[in-house]
Amino acid sequence: MAPGTYYVWIGGSCDYGHEERCSGGAYIMQQNDKIIETYVISDDQTTEFRMILTVMIHAMSVIPEGADIVFLTNVSYILQNWDKDPTEKSANPDLIKECINMKGNYNSITVKLVPFHKYQLLPETHELARKAMINHRMI
Repeated sequence: MAPGTYYVWIGGSCDYGHEERCSGGAYIMQQNDKIIETYVISDDQTTEFRMILTVMIHAMSVIPEGADIVFLTNVSYILQNWDKDPTEKSANPDLIKECINMKGNYNSITVKLVPFHKYQLLPETHELARKAMINHRMI
């Protein structure tokens, strides 16, 4: 991957209808208006927020240091919490700390809240996460 600006569309899905809740997260990464990578993850007994933070960390681990990253999401929890020092009441403090630690490796990282249906790639991330969650349940 080349240096520059990376746009990472992030989304998640959570199945609250089952006792053994399963969640998924996904991203679609763009550079120069081209999709260069997609990534999905799912797990049992977790939340959509945890999966989204996990895919953010994965994206930061593959994007070259010194780059600019713009995460695009419709999930306000991520915007409000991803880089704030966690408290004893914070959800996912381990992942938030990891995001904070990785943030220093980049020229800039921004999280932008965008309308869900305005951009095609955002619903696509949620659909990728939903499919990953369904596939995980079938294992």
